[in-house]
Amino acid sequence: MKKLLGLLVLVMFLCGVSHAAGLNTIGYIDVQKVFKEYKESAKAQADLSKQEESFKKEFEDSQKKLEQAEKDGKKKEELEKMKKELEEKLAPKREALLQLNAQLSTKLQAKILEAVKKVAGKVGVDTVLDKQVVISGGMDISDMVITELNK
Repeated sequence: MKKLLGLLVLVMFLCGVSHAAGLNTIGYIDVQKVFKEYKESAKAQADLSKQEESFKKEFEDSQKKLEQAEKDGKKKEELEKMKKELEEKLAPKREALLQLNAQLSTKLQAKILEAVKKVAGKVGVDTVLDKQVVISGGMDISDMVITELNK
């Protein structure tokens, strides 16, 4: 019984010393792989692509109108006015597209960060880095993060 108690005290002491010495476990993830294999990323990209296509179609239509006006021999002032009106019409849609992209990216990043923290806690990793900054060592938790995200 004394040996067991002594062993327990020794283990607790070593744990305390390693913690005090600042030893921690480092993990890393392949951020590109996580984004690529996360199901919600594909959905977000599809939503964004649909909006981009709509914007692109409107932009091309406005360019055709300008070209037709040039062919019809409209005056330079009229062309400039028409160009300005078309730009003003497209500006809010362009801004909405940029905002949607930012919102989707922020949402995905938050979910990935949450999954990284959860997996790191489960496997006892204190610090998680991007794979690109790791030269040697560490534990790759990318697949575990992907699995957590796609539950």
